[in-house]
Amino acid sequence: FRATKQNVFPDYGNTYPSNLADCMFAAAANWQTIVLGTTPPEKQVETEYLAAAASSSSGVDEDLFLWWWSTKGIGNVTVSGWTLLSQINEERIKAEIRQHRAVFAVFTFHHNATIAGQHVEPGGHAAIIDGYTATGPLVVTWGHTYQMTWGEYWKSINSIRAITR
Repeated sequence: FRATKQNVFPDYGNTYPSNLADCMFAAAANWQTIVLGTTPPEKQVETEYLAAAASSSSGVDEDLFLWWWSTKGIGNVTVSGWTLLSQINEERIKAEIRQHRAVFAVFTFHHNATIAGQHVEPGGHAAIIDGYTATGPLVVTWGHTYQMTWGEYWKSINSIRAITR
């Protein structure tokens, strides 16, 4: 299943390794592209992140991020919230992705963690999952779609959420 055929996305200053700690804002913009069919301007999303964050090298916590997206908007879009989704097994995750077209994923990467075999730095990271194959989820982050394995997913996933408008 794949919600979009698009494989390259604006990176919103969130490249690997990232020069801005704006992964949540970049993920929100990617969600809009996939689900709503609108692509927010990169400069606008970067400016909104910098207005919300304490500094360009720190991310925003989930509460502040959701408050910002639901009251001020990201890329001219506001949402009403998000719902934590069940991850009891691979089939349930696939069903959630099919139902919502794109889910907001929060990862906690540990030492030696990878996405698509590419090593990532330890820490938290937000991204969008917009599909899956037998190999694993298709993750949109850092301006591209990455084929993650199910093993990589289970080692690093913290939560997945559905966005409500």
